[in-house]
Amino acid sequence: MRGGWGCARILDLLDYEVISQHPKILMGFSDITSLVNAVYTKTGQVTFHGPCGYSTWTDFSTGYVTKAIAVGAPFTMQNPDDFLDHLLTLSPGKAEGELIGGNITVIVSLIGTPYEPDWNNKILFLEETNEEPYRIDRMFWQMKQAGIFSKVKGIVFGSFNKCFAEEPEKSFTLHEVLEQHFKGLSIPVYMGATFGHMSPKFTLPVGVMAEIDADNFTVRTLERSVMA
Repeated sequence: MRGGWGCARILDLLDYEVISQHPKILMGFSDITSLVNAVYTKTGQVTFHGPCGYSTWTDFSTGYVTKAIAVGAPFTMQNPDDFLDHLLTLSPGKAEGELIGGNITVIVSLIGTPYEPDWNNKILFLEETNEEPYRIDRMFWQMKQAGIFSKVKGIVFGSFNKCFAEEPEKSFTLHEVLEQHFKGLSIPVYMGATFGHMSPKFTLPVGVMAEIDADNFTVRTLERSVMA
């Protein structure tokens, strides 16, 4: 029904062979990032970063759930007209790769575990909530030093809800942290996409080939996310 915490407690208890033999739609975000990525990594099944049952199901959000898990045909993710102000290209260009990602804190917790995805040739999407800029900076450094940013083909950042410094006069802003890590990177990067701890939100199919366009602020799937 919702995120929260605790999905990591069950990753070792799941029978991934049974899951592989009996595919189901698995969708969620926030703490469910660990479950979505573990199932994809262990089984190769497409999973979905999207609303939980407890989420606010706007027409926009519901429309993307329908596109991703009911229709399944390739589709383009683009912010609605009233969510354009925070879009910013950090590094221009286009790239193709499999979608992977979710909440940054949870993604970092998977590094070095059997459930860490293969980062090579991926389009990485990341979002966060209630973390100060210095903590996000620390997580970015861990991902960078683990080689993740040198392996992926592109990065798109979603909502950073309530990610403010408690003492702003002693801290970089979130925008400064993002620019320090990603401005001018050799792969396309943009921020401000509508997914994560916000409403409305996209539904991103994990494990599906997609194209990121950092100049036009779009992510476009290139293959079906569910079988016809």
